Amino acid sequence: MDIKDFQGIEASFLDYKIFLEAEKPKSWLKSVSAFANTKGGHILFGVTDKTHEAIGLDDVQKAASKIAEIISVRISPKVNYTIDTFPGTREGKFCLDLSIFPGPHYPYYYVHEQTRECYVRRGDRSEPATTLEINTLILKGMNQTYDALPTSYKLDDISFTLLGATFKQETGESFNLPQDAVSLGLTTPSGEVTNAGLLLCDQGVLRHSRVVCTHWKGKEKGAIDGDALDDQEFFGTSLIMLLSNTEAFIRNNSKNPWTIRGMRREENSDYPFKAVREVLVNALIHRDYQNIGAEVHVDMYDDRMEISSPGGMMNGSRIQDLDLSMVPSMRRNEIISDIFGRLHYMDRRGSGIRRIINSYAHFKIKPNFYSNEYFFLVSLPNRGVPSKIKHTTEETQLTSGETQLTSGETQLTSGEMQLTGEKMTLEMWKTNIRQKTGNKFQPRTVDKLAKLMAIYEDKYPFNRQIVANRFEISENAASRILKRAIECGIVRKEKKGVYYFQFP
Repeated sequence: MDIKDFQGIEASFLDYKIFLEAEKPKSWLKSVSAFANTKGGHILFGVTDKTHEAIGLDDVQKAASKIAEIISVRISPKVNYTIDTFPGTREGKFCLDLSIFPGPHYPYYYVHEQTRECYVRRGDRSEPATTLEINTLILKGMNQTYDALPTSYKLDDISFTLLGATFKQETGESFNLPQDAVSLGLTTPSGEVTNAGLLLCDQGVLRHSRVVCTHWKGKEKGAIDGDALDDQEFFGTSLIMLLSNTEAFIRNNSKNPWTIRGMRREENSDYPFKAVREVLVNALIHRDYQNIGAEVHVDMYDDRMEISSPGGMMNGSRIQDLDLSMVPSMRRNEIISDIFGRLHYMDRRGSGIRRIINSYAHFKIKPNFYSNEYFFLVSLPNRGVPSKIKHTTEETQLTSGETQLTSGETQLTSGEMQLTGEKMTLEMWKTNIRQKTGNKFQPRTVDKLAKLMAIYEDKYPFNRQIVANRFEISENAASRILKRAIECGIVRKEKKGVYYFQFP
């Protein structure tokens, strides 16, 4: 072994110390705690930090003994490690490789006098763990997952009607309480409902289990006035219903939604159903439910959809740094992962990322994956958006006469300035609606239609549900308004459930 053997190791798993700080060891003991709490790592003593030159230590044997002594006193519980020597670049000098292994008795603390601190690895730095990270490490040390923890609820406090019906439909087997609830991990043998039970019960007791969906106008948040085309928040129900509601939102807000013909789901759509299902399921079952102040977000833009969930990779890795064909299958919530696997919502073999990528096999732009210690994000390109066309110089250039306006053409009076372009457009649309519809709509309906026009214009699709939400009416009433609007020529029906405004 020599210094070259460490060149292929990522900086996240390496620390360099030019000498052993025995009197003030916290500088390197932080890394011992952090490596043990995450994926392990190496601390190389006798190696410079900037140039990584292995200059060696004066007394390597004494240094090794001192390292072992300090770790036994200052790190709790006992950490698994090895100490090996390797030659330095200077004659007769040797360096030390302190190799720390992760777990299994998490969390590992740096202890000194009244101090007890827990560290984790973030990039190439060892930093104090947050309360949330410490709680996760405690569960990991107990070989427990959050969804397996018992709660104060009893089986009589909740119901599993939707889960039972879905279980019967997908597996052909009946769901029998309380036997199946215990065997699946929804309740403990003594009758307490677990967190998994609360996540899958009809009542949706865990209020932080929610999905926030927004369809944005344009390609960025806040890029255009009135930029939210549609937004809904789903909570207070089972994970199964959260999945169904979110899929419906995505379908309703897609220009080319997936369709069902007989028993077959057609994939000539903006977003492939298999990829959407896979990403949503992963977001729901692998999110960190200990982070009560966060939720799953679905943000739809003109060119893509982004789905993010609280909690990064369980082993501390960053998905963007990994070979996507070799990402290991890790489950943050074992029970709900197992149940979703039984319901055929996910593949138990850990091939989800490959299925997402394969859904875009014949598409130029591919899905993008990103994670840090706080969240996980997947960006799915809109397959219905054509590639940008490059124009020639002759096509894009305008003559100075075409671009210049006289001062008289650009100046507005103070009275005209008070009426903004947005208000002028809104008034114009109201007038147009009144001219085309006559007395078929009440004035307040005309106002709401004009405001909806201002948001969707003539290039964004909408549906009956969006009209119902914006007008605060039932979907049946929205259907009647849409039918009348089509008859009057202000709305056109693109296909079943997809509508566009028509401008004069």
